[in-house]
Amino acid sequence: MRRITLFALIAALAFLTSSSATFGQATASGTIQGTVIDKSQAAIGGAQVEASNKETGAVRTTTTTDTGYFRFDLLPVGVYTVKVAKAGFASFSQTSQLLVGQTATINAELKVGSATEIMEVTTSLPLVDVDKTDVSQDITPKEVEELPMIGRDVANLAYLAPGVKAADSYDPTKNRYAILSVNGQDGRNVNVTINGVDNKDNTVGGPVMQLPLEAVEEFKISTQRFSAANGKT
Repeated sequence: MRRITLFALIAALAFLTSSSATFGQATASGTIQGTVIDKSQAAIGGAQVEASNKETGAVRTTTTTDTGYFRFDLLPVGVYTVKVAKAGFASFSQTSQLLVGQTATINAELKVGSATEIMEVTTSLPLVDVDKTDVSQDITPKEVEELPMIGRDVANLAYLAPGVKAADSYDPTKNRYAILSVNGQDGRNVNVTINGVDNKDNTVGGPVMQLPLEAVEEFKISTQRFSAANGKT
């Protein structure tokens, strides 16, 4: 009986862990999409597209549609190299950083040539993400790493977003960090998640688990028109 109970407990824990991981990927990830065309602006279908994460080495592959379109959903954030190859054309390669919640568009124009030829494109992050529906601001890995922070509180970078300021704790004995006011509301109206998992203290406001600076790579502040992934607040 003990063995059966223990097995059931382990199975339950495994299920909960996998569910949390899946949910986290859905809300702390990004998308890469684009279109592949030739010099005459005609769509190229059947091209092989590869997206590789430079930090982890993970690779995703797909094939363009008849309209030349490709898309990679639920990609962990990081720096990606997107390669496009098609017989009769020179290969295309572009490296770009994908931020949390971002939809990055990488369009490739292939030139007639040998597949051994590679056209490399280097780009920076666009000033405006035309596919974004929420009002938000990304705090990038570069900002987390290089900007000075008093008390090494990474949440201070949230003040870079318009309408965000510090808020008081409801419990004066638990003055935690990252209790924020967004557009005049108090800390209880701010939802906090880590990799998609809820981390909100509903009593005091702010996060339950406090993270050291070294544990945070980047984050995103959404203040209006939240996406379905963020939900209630």
